[in-house]
Amino acid sequence: MSVSRPAHAKKDEIVKDITNRIKNCKGMVIAEYKNLSVAQMTQLRNKAREQGIFIKVYKDSLVSRAIEQLKITGLEPYLTQQNVYIFSDEEALYPAKLVDNFAKLNKDLKLKAGIYEGNVMDTAAINEIASLPSKEELYSMFASSLIYPLRQFMLTVKEIAKTRSE
Repeated sequence: MSVSRPAHAKKDEIVKDITNRIKNCKGMVIAEYKNLSVAQMTQLRNKAREQGIFIKVYKDSLVSRAIEQLKITGLEPYLTQQNVYIFSDEEALYPAKLVDNFAKLNKDLKLKAGIYEGNVMDTAAINEIASLPSKEELYSMFASSLIYPLRQFMLTVKEIAKTRSE
């Protein structure tokens, strides 16, 4: 007689949820949150929610099962300690930037690894990615570079007109 154990079914559902999240996200990071207070974690969750980012604490063994099912290699060494998993379905850069910005104020949050545009990134690579400007920042830089010559031209024309009127 086979008796289904509710705990196993619940874990299987969680693994399925993790698998779907990883499959469907554009970017994911793993961060160690050891020594963060409940208030700090709440603040991190609120910032994530504002940016449309999903954040969840999973058991590392369940994440390990999910990445094994997805045949993802390279994340296993980072599945230790107390980890929080941060996913973005909109922009691959957002989770890394969120952790990087939050870690500047809360040194107990450490960016460990992640998946960026389908590639597994180690700590150094994910930290480098976190320092990149976002799309909005790039658009702003581009617009500024287009406007600068026009602004200089306008100032020159204004000075010429000013000298001729004197």
